[in-house]
Amino acid sequence: MWRRRVGYNGAVTLQILLTNDDGIHAPGMAVLRAAVDGLGEVTTIAPDHNASAVARGITIHRPLHLEATTFGAGWLGLACDGTPSDCVRVGLLGVRSPAPDLVVSGVNCGANMGADVTYSGTVGAALEAALRGRPALAFSVESSAPGWLAEATPLVRAMVAHVIARGLPRHSILNINLPDRPLAEFAGIHPARLGGASCCDRVFLSGDGAGPAALAGAPGADRPADAFFGASEYFVPCDHPTAGEWAATDFDVVGRGGVAVTPLRYDLLDPELLAELGTWELDLERLRV
Repeated sequence: MWRRRVGYNGAVTLQILLTNDDGIHAPGMAVLRAAVDGLGEVTTIAPDHNASAVARGITIHRPLHLEATTFGAGWLGLACDGTPSDCVRVGLLGVRSPAPDLVVSGVNCGANMGADVTYSGTVGAALEAALRGRPALAFSVESSAPGWLAEATPLVRAMVAHVIARGLPRHSILNINLPDRPLAEFAGIHPARLGGASCCDRVFLSGDGAGPAALAGAPGADRPADAFFGASEYFVPCDHPTAGEWAATDFDVVGRGGVAVTPLRYDLLDPELLAELGTWELDLERLRV
């Protein structure tokens, strides 16, 4: 378990790194910064652009550029022209700011639940921190254009404070999804397992003209309004679980207006299949004959 308390021996100050994948000027970044104010010494390093759905992608073929900027209510931060994981990696170097004890990612505009956590740059940044031995939290809100995000500030602060006080197992993160509603209407905070694949996943193909819905335009935080002009929209097939299978998943909790808290760790190993592989006839000498 990781533990480090603010003010230990009257000398140690907790170092907190904030990042996101919507970009440093996104509304969720300002909410997150306000929520952690006073919990430690805060550094913000986030993309200078919308870097959604890049998972744990990193930049390896060019140097990264950092630029000092202000965001939200005049908070100071560093805008990076890389990915969310790049931002965490830079922060962990400790060359532009103290290396963090804790990393918090978000608040993402749009839920990161079920299988979508494998796409998410918000979750990817938190996993990058956990893989490097730092506890981390990832926050998202269910709507891509939330109307009540600022009201969740006390809850975000409380969750971060809990992790500071209690710690997390090594290489683990908390993935937290908020409903988009007034705080007074939140239906509790609930531990939740991951749901299945989202049934709202879409693919846009440009210029084929054969799709079920040709778009005249589509919103995008960092794209022109006509970025999808002439494109066709296709919904990706998914296996939607039955109602019973959805119970106690992040989808179910947020759908009922609750806050879903899902513990994740970066260990993709399938132990059952690993054991089964021992029974396979994997004899290299026989293949050489």
